[in-house]
Amino acid sequence: MKYLAVLYFFVFFITPISLRAQNLLGLPLVNNYNKTVYGGGSRTWDIKQDSRGILYFGNSEGLITFDGRYWKSYALPNHTIIRSLWIDSHDRIYVGGQGDFGYFEPAEQGGLTYTSLKALIPEEYRNFADIWNTLSFGQSVFFRATNVIFELKGQKITVHPAAAEWYFMGKVGESLFAQDKKNGLLVYRNNHWSPVLATLPYREMKIASMLPLGKERIVVSTLNNQNYLLKDRVLLQLNKERWDDSYTPSAARIDDSTFVVGNAKEGCHIRDRDGKTIQRIGIREGLVNKNISAVFVDQQKNIWVASDNGISVISYGSAVRYLRPNLENEVTGLSSLIFDHKLYLSSSNGVYVAPISKGLKDQSRSLSSFSLFPKSDGGEAWLLQELNGRLLLGHNKGLFQIQDQALLPLSNRTGTWNVLPLSSVYPVNQALVGTYQGLELLNYQNGIFQSGGQLRGFVDSYRFLELDEKKTIWASHPYRGIYRMRLAADRHAYDAVLLTKKNGLPSDYQNFVFKIKDQVVFATEKGLYTYDYRKNAFAPATDYKAFDGLTIRYLKEDKEGNIWYCTDKYVGVAQFDAKNKSYQLIKFPEIEGMNTSGFDHINTFDKNNIYIGAEKGIIHINYEKYIQEARKPLVLLSQVTAKSAQDSILFAGYFTKNATGTYEQLRADQLEMASKFNSFQFAFSSPSFGIHEHMEFSYQLVGYDENWSAWENIAEKSYTNLPSGKYRFQVRVRNNLNQISETVSYDFTILPPWYLSIWAKLVYILLGALGIYLFFKVQKQVWKKQQLQYEKKMAQLRYIHQLEIEKSEKEIVKLNNEKLEQEVLVKTKELASASMQLLENSGTLVKVRDELAKIEGSEEEASELKRINNLLKDVEKNSANWDQFALHFDELNDGFLNKLKSNHEGLSRNDLKVCAYLKLNFTTKQIAQLQNITVRGVEIHRYRLRKKLPVGKDQSLSDFLNEI
Repeated sequence: MKYLAVLYFFVFFITPISLRAQNLLGLPLVNNYNKTVYGGGSRTWDIKQDSRGILYFGNSEGLITFDGRYWKSYALPNHTIIRSLWIDSHDRIYVGGQGDFGYFEPAEQGGLTYTSLKALIPEEYRNFADIWNTLSFGQSVFFRATNVIFELKGQKITVHPAAAEWYFMGKVGESLFAQDKKNGLLVYRNNHWSPVLATLPYREMKIASMLPLGKERIVVSTLNNQNYLLKDRVLLQLNKERWDDSYTPSAARIDDSTFVVGNAKEGCHIRDRDGKTIQRIGIREGLVNKNISAVFVDQQKNIWVASDNGISVISYGSAVRYLRPNLENEVTGLSSLIFDHKLYLSSSNGVYVAPISKGLKDQSRSLSSFSLFPKSDGGEAWLLQELNGRLLLGHNKGLFQIQDQALLPLSNRTGTWNVLPLSSVYPVNQALVGTYQGLELLNYQNGIFQSGGQLRGFVDSYRFLELDEKKTIWASHPYRGIYRMRLAADRHAYDAVLLTKKNGLPSDYQNFVFKIKDQVVFATEKGLYTYDYRKNAFAPATDYKAFDGLTIRYLKEDKEGNIWYCTDKYVGVAQFDAKNKSYQLIKFPEIEGMNTSGFDHINTFDKNNIYIGAEKGIIHINYEKYIQEARKPLVLLSQVTAKSAQDSILFAGYFTKNATGTYEQLRADQLEMASKFNSFQFAFSSPSFGIHEHMEFSYQLVGYDENWSAWENIAEKSYTNLPSGKYRFQVRVRNNLNQISETVSYDFTILPPWYLSIWAKLVYILLGALGIYLFFKVQKQVWKKQQLQYEKKMAQLRYIHQLEIEKSEKEIVKLNNEKLEQEVLVKTKELASASMQLLENSGTLVKVRDELAKIEGSEEEASELKRINNLLKDVEKNSANWDQFALHFDELNDGFLNKLKSNHEGLSRNDLKVCAYLKLNFTTKQIAQLQNITVRGVEIHRYRLRKKLPVGKDQSLSDFLNEI
């Protein structure tokens, strides 16, 4: 009986608790926005989304919108709460408030304007409180208050009073349901309410929502957290074994098999079609508050949650999930491994393990939970590795084997980083163990691992080890370089050579070694490198140019040939194109900064299960789903503002919807701005929420920018001092898969200033024409006056010119005469000089003849003397012309010699010669040569002439002669 009691306790108490603890293994990522961000009140009551993806929130301070980047708010005229929302097929936003209801729709300048419908209500029903439900059905829009339901059709409102009190109104497929306190569950058919269930399971039951799950399956959720299946006009309670009566005001369908409910005590519950909770998302899972007032599932399967003082988005439909083994005490995920249908996670404090459901493609959807492996804590569990069908653990305390629920020590000398098999043949008999202090040998015999002890060699911390085809062991150290090692023949020692920047590495730091496609590659600060044995140096890896320039810290190849990598900033995958033998880099911005930087690890189990070490456990990526469900992004123009002394909003985010169902700017909406508005700010966004919000934008202002801008994660652009002209601003967005949206454009014109307007230009033309006319008219008069003055001046100039010609001719004649006279004078002087020289020579010859006559000699000598004497006579005859020379000299010098002889009769012939030489400006030396006397003799002769001639004391002899 004792054992039966224990079994009874376990079955009925322990088992439900364990089942209750079972959740989906992977948690969706959660983003939170507090009220200071969205700029609204503390409570949000309803959430909806239009066809473009813009979200709308019924808030205690009015309508709030969110387009992925920017929050905007619109208040009701009476500044009351908006309790309910509905958006029709034309994106008109119907709202229900306190004592009023109506709709918002785009207005001028692209904003939203509110139109109240209260005036259409019959007078006796205009006094009502809150509108709790708003929805459209057929051609009508229904608004539920507690005492009445209003039906808007066209411009007429029909009133449906409650029999007692309206509790609920909702739409499922093509049916409209409502709950009345007295009449139970009703359906609207043929313009009146017909009973579906007059009697409900209990008297005070209040329906919160009705959701379609699959064909002909309607789940009814109540305010007290119960779920029912409505089938054949009967309500069947779901999940009876687990229920509490906490307030649950909202529910939303996720897909045909799951739905979410918002609870006031426990946050959000994800439930399956049978009403069983498969995941709870509360404060520990990322919500800021667990008092939920509304939930909504958007087009991307994100769950939007309204809670006290905040709005959250749960990326439930995303292919990226968190696996957090310890929500109470977060641990860093260092590695992971699937072994024997269990997920093992080594962390900053021990190993955690969780069973994996068999047959699931996405293992993160397993209904499971993590538990700490016994005795694995107390230090970092660095690496999980499978070898020979055994599970090994590299731990801060050493090397262990995980077997069943036991941790078997293999080596405890020092901390262990990794294990490198020395063979690819199964089973591997020996392996190297990289430790904090050198290498160890691990032996495998008879199904048992045994430590071979520490190897002799250079001791360092060998965290990364790889073996190439030449049996060279490569080890990397992030702060020293790369070690090239060889094992001794007995495998008890090794030699290590450190290779650095001198050997071709781009740097001595941040170098890591990995094996990709059976080739050892080295991750560096400048991309991937390989080792060239012929040159004994590192060189860039030509097969992996896609990684050039990236600082790579981790590499892992998956089964499809893709290379997963970690940089110093983000995680990505190089998707392999087998056709072109190339790689396309895809990064995951949604998990940027979440991975374990410095101790990166990626487990590429298969294309549906990629595990990445993270600061909080492990990040799981269903890569196949990530690629398949990627949608072409949509770009929105959120706002256009004209900047001046007072800013003006030109466009507030809402274009007009055309006949094709697309939104674009109409020609009538293209503004013409005054010249003072020449600075603009454009804000743009993409309605991608949660982890999908990481988008890059490119823009161009046609008419100003020559090219599109570079892609960047900036959602606004400003232009200043634009000249007048026509412009078109266009923008587009792309996601991390390089999918680019359609272009959205906004046209506008900046008018020229008034002084450059068309009318001003016409006035300028007329004034210019008049000015030209007056100018030519005045100029014509001026020209006539100038013509007369010109003609008069020309006559004067001609007269002066004639006088100048005559004067010039006289001057020319005078100059010619003077020139001729000068030339004659020069020639005369030359002639006189030559003549005087001849005369002097003649005198000399006479003296020679006289001297020869005195010589006596023989007859032969007498004959020769006679002949010489005859020659001298001939010369004398030629030289006896002084009188003729004197006559000619006087003719050239105005009778100088005659005047001199007549005025001074006492002058000898020799005196006249000297006077002639002085008249010709001969120097004393020249005169001495002509006279064949000394210079002293000439000076004495000059002195005698001064005595003979009346020369004054202060007057030279030459000046006296020149005055004659």
